[in-house]
Amino acid sequence: MGQVFTIPPHVPFLRALARGLLERGDQLADVTVLVPTRRAARALVEEFLAQAPTDALLLPAIRPLGDVDEEMGLEGAAPAGGDAGDAPLSLPPAIAPMHRRLALAEIIRAHGDKIERPIASAAQAIALADDLGALLDTFAAQDVDITRLKDAVHGDYADHWTETLRFLEVITNSWPNMLASLGLTDPSARRAALIEATCRRWRDAPPGPIVAAGSTGSLKATADMLSTIAGMDEGMVVLPGLDTGMEPRAWDALEPAHPQFGLRLLLSRMGLERDDVALWPAAGTEDDTAAARTCLVSEALRPAETTDAWRDAGAHLGDVAEAALDGLTMVSADSPQLESLAISLALRGALETPGRTAALVTPDRNLARRVAADLARWDIAVDDSGGQPLAHTRTGSFLLLVAEMLAAQCAPVPLLAALKHPLAQGGQPQGLLHRDVEFLDKRVLRGPRPAPGLAGLADAIAAAATRPHNKLHEKDHARARAIHARLETLLTGAGNIADTASQPAARLIETHIAICEALAATDTLPGTQALWSGTSGEAGAQFIADLLENAILLGDVPLSDYPAILGALMTGRMVRPKRRSHARLQILGPLEARLQQADLLVLGGLNEGVWPQRAETGAWINRPMRAQLGLEAPERLIGLAAHDVAQGLGTREVILTRAERADGQPTVPSRWWLRLENLVSGLGKTIGSGPWLAMARAYERPVVEARQIERPTPRPPVDKRPTRLSVTRINDLFRDPYAIYAGHVLKLDELDALEADAGARERGDIIHGILERFSRDYPVTQDTPMPDNAYARLVAIGEEMFQAAATRPAVRAIWWPRFLQVAEWFVPWETARRARILTTFVELKGELSLPLLTRDFTLSGIADRIDLFTDGTLAILDYKTGSAPTAKQTDAKFSVQLPLEAAMAARGAFENQKDGSTGPVAAQTSELAYVELKGGREPGKVVSATGKDKDAKTTGEDALEHTRALLTLFEDEETPYISRPRPQFLSYDGPFDHLARVKEWQTVSDTE
Repeated sequence: MGQVFTIPPHVPFLRALARGLLERGDQLADVTVLVPTRRAARALVEEFLAQAPTDALLLPAIRPLGDVDEEMGLEGAAPAGGDAGDAPLSLPPAIAPMHRRLALAEIIRAHGDKIERPIASAAQAIALADDLGALLDTFAAQDVDITRLKDAVHGDYADHWTETLRFLEVITNSWPNMLASLGLTDPSARRAALIEATCRRWRDAPPGPIVAAGSTGSLKATADMLSTIAGMDEGMVVLPGLDTGMEPRAWDALEPAHPQFGLRLLLSRMGLERDDVALWPAAGTEDDTAAARTCLVSEALRPAETTDAWRDAGAHLGDVAEAALDGLTMVSADSPQLESLAISLALRGALETPGRTAALVTPDRNLARRVAADLARWDIAVDDSGGQPLAHTRTGSFLLLVAEMLAAQCAPVPLLAALKHPLAQGGQPQGLLHRDVEFLDKRVLRGPRPAPGLAGLADAIAAAATRPHNKLHEKDHARARAIHARLETLLTGAGNIADTASQPAARLIETHIAICEALAATDTLPGTQALWSGTSGEAGAQFIADLLENAILLGDVPLSDYPAILGALMTGRMVRPKRRSHARLQILGPLEARLQQADLLVLGGLNEGVWPQRAETGAWINRPMRAQLGLEAPERLIGLAAHDVAQGLGTREVILTRAERADGQPTVPSRWWLRLENLVSGLGKTIGSGPWLAMARAYERPVVEARQIERPTPRPPVDKRPTRLSVTRINDLFRDPYAIYAGHVLKLDELDALEADAGARERGDIIHGILERFSRDYPVTQDTPMPDNAYARLVAIGEEMFQAAATRPAVRAIWWPRFLQVAEWFVPWETARRARILTTFVELKGELSLPLLTRDFTLSGIADRIDLFTDGTLAILDYKTGSAPTAKQTDAKFSVQLPLEAAMAARGAFENQKDGSTGPVAAQTSELAYVELKGGREPGKVVSATGKDKDAKTTGEDALEHTRALLTLFEDEETPYISRPRPQFLSYDGPFDHLARVKEWQTVSDTE
């Protein structure tokens, strides 16, 4: 009969294990040691070497429990009769993970089609397949026969659960049959069978001295192996952190979420009592207070129904409480950012002591990445041993971005995201493609979304050379065409990316990869080398190889579904560093941290839902079903997490951390955090928070204390100030002079948004163009003021103008229906108006020179429409596809565009056009009006720009004098271009408000 030992949490497990095996005097080379993980195996080797009495040492065979294979099962001589040792050889190979996911997804989709509830997408089917695979693994791990599903009582559940059970019953037949037909087996079932065969062989032919250390036997097969080893004459089992001091009442009341529950279950399977477990001989400690922390943690985590014992906790913990709290710190940070910085400072502080080691243990990979990034501030490189999702790596993210670009038919946002990726070089020297893409971003792709594909991009480039705003001149136009030609070569050389129809998955994947390799190539490296190099490249190459091998299971895939499928299949694929990046610091997940040791241990992310994670039952069965089928409660996983935390708390110096808010919402402290706080508070003591949070806050605090900034008041020299403005910009000079400073002194231009809605500029240009064309093609004559079929002629012009905007489909989709409404309103309005019009002038350009103190200033303007009435007066109209200014705003001089155009017309500013045509001679204006053309319930209306008590002439002259005085004021170098001096007439954010830092100085009173 073997022996069962335990090493308490406050004793470094692997150090004590190595010391104990060395002290036993056995021939180490004859011993086999089984530990939970490969990392633990490597660490145990280091401990043996560190404690060896001589430089030469024959080590035992150290293997991770998770790597049971045929070789392990066939060790030793064949038993009499010979069958047991043959079992592993008779097992078919395990189905590959990718094959398994896609096969389960196909079964799910086929069942959905059969019951006329089709799965929405292949990506959703893959996600459901992952949950189903986890359920199959659960059945195998807990040795529950999946055929028990047929015994579940359908009538006890809601209809959708009944339907789910029926499907799972189908799985119990179809899945094993499919595997059998392929000559494969399920990985979990195969592993359990291998362990069973190994145990059978060891019972018949013991392999010699064997030690299983550090496992809690959470899997049924592993528990059976531990039981087998414990039953061997030369077998030993060393358990981690068995609480031998817990009173029987608490021991009997253990629930699945308790850290000792798994060990109690293991002992029960072994047929042992707690008293049968001895302390590992080398686990003693000379420090009388070393066990104090273990006692405190055991008391804090005692079963809920026995917490009445806390009333007497002072009697047996009072003497050791101080020692237990020595070295224990709890940091409750305001935010995840502060939590990660506090952790980073603690880890960095550990490096100040030579030889001192430290580790962060957390299941929160976001926290792990933040800490790694914070440590990089001080040039400390530490990798997250838990790994990085493939989709977040350099290669994985590039594969996804290119797939999204292809599926979106080169729409601006996904196109720029893919081509700005560091891997995208396009066969050119480093950075050249990125500069070209930046050029397309700023000069071509802004505004409404172009038509799909590279043809749409070509149309957008052509349109950019003729548009009135931000026009591409000849040199830039040639550059844009050259960039398009290069992109066309890169993106179409491997296949037709415009083919959005369903196609075989293998062909789609091969086309995608060929494009990725073409984009990743540099002038010195082929794409195959640039894309697939490094750790992430190797992981990406393996992923694509697995995908291609099983692509037939995906069938035909629409291009639009491809990125979601790729992302779903990347889920769960982690890329782990090949080697430890720092000798004294580590960032570990809970699994990797088992049996590891450090001088300082940080347990981070201690919030409910993070550590522990929520007890989820999965998508396929609920709690009552689990109980009926004999599966463990999901809280069992919380118990395993609790054991990890309890083991970590045994470290001499421990920092527990959490964030009080995450994603803008308050968080709930972990149950273990609250229990420690409550118990210690009941003892009349507190747990220190240490200096780390205060240091993190100080580190983030600006060196110079923040102060309220003042409104900017730039005063450029007079010779740098503009000498020419349009009448529309005079409005800005009065309402927001800073915008004039930014645009005309600093020469800054506003960038339109990518894939923007059909904005005011685009719709204004089109509607103006249509009405201008109508007025030119069908001018007012004495015989026919309006043409026959005026509405049809106007709509025909509209069709032509909107067709010219085909490069921006969103413009037509949104504004064509509105234009038809505008046309129905415009024709009768125009018909009635033409009865008193002699001539209509459209899109007239005019200039007026105003002498100022030291120089002349030029006012320029473009009048949308000027009507010459039969009485010799003028009407100046401005078309608005948005809301027009009110007469009140005009009177207050906040909108002086039309009045200034009236003053210019009175002085003949529109008479002589640069193209040789003639506008109206100098004349007084009798009407100033805005014509709103918005479509909708009120397609159009006329808004007067003059007040009730003023005529157009007076309004124009007043506006001109006001403008002259304003321009004269800015001729003084002491006059600043102040930001938003009159915000009450600014109902929108200006394009340069961020440059003026408006939100930093503006107060509530400024906006009232």
